[in-house]
Amino acid sequence: MFHSVINIVDALWHQNIDALTQTSMLSLYVCIGVIIWLESAFLPAAPLPCDSVIILSGSLAALGVIDLYTIIAVLTVAAWLGSLLAYYQGRQLQYWPRVRQWLTHVPEQHLTTTDRLLGKYGLVALFLARFLPVVRSLVPLVMGLREQNGYRIIHLAAISSALWIAILVLLGYSLKFLPESLSKPVTMLLMLAPLITLAIGIISVTIGWWMKKRTRA
Repeated sequence: MFHSVINIVDALWHQNIDALTQTSMLSLYVCIGVIIWLESAFLPAAPLPCDSVIILSGSLAALGVIDLYTIIAVLTVAAWLGSLLAYYQGRQLQYWPRVRQWLTHVPEQHLTTTDRLLGKYGLVALFLARFLPVVRSLVPLVMGLREQNGYRIIHLAAISSALWIAILVLLGYSLKFLPESLSKPVTMLLMLAPLITLAIGIISVTIGWWMKKRTRA
């Protein structure tokens, strides 16, 4: 059983469709769901190829290896539960002495602004964060530090998860309608897009921090 799981994870990592077509459908559902759950719930799981696995799931559904509606349901639930766990981690972190001490140094105006933005744009923030590694588990964690209404997070996480999964799975599913000369470049672009966006974000933040430090100096 363990050897089979390792083979499936390795095939998913290397986008080996031939190997995946020969695996157990149930094992494939479970492995893909666990990957999405881990990456949505824990910051250290950010290196997992979450977006590419979802797109690949759509391609597998197009080939008839897995059922389209079942994989959308499985991955939506996995992403939803992952976000709720990340939110719970944020709720627990606020009770840590070091985190509480850090929060006391943040100006009250900034905290109020954060609460207002989360209250007004919570769904948009969660949805956009889905497309960025690291950020997709960081945003619900931060919301756990500030958001008091747990029932609201349950609804927002469910909606954002369903939209994110449906968009990426259907993108992967639609690749079968493209000519082979286009499908491969488009697939690579879809796989790399989240990493490129994250790299641009990190570079922007780094430049902003450096310029601010230079201005102070």
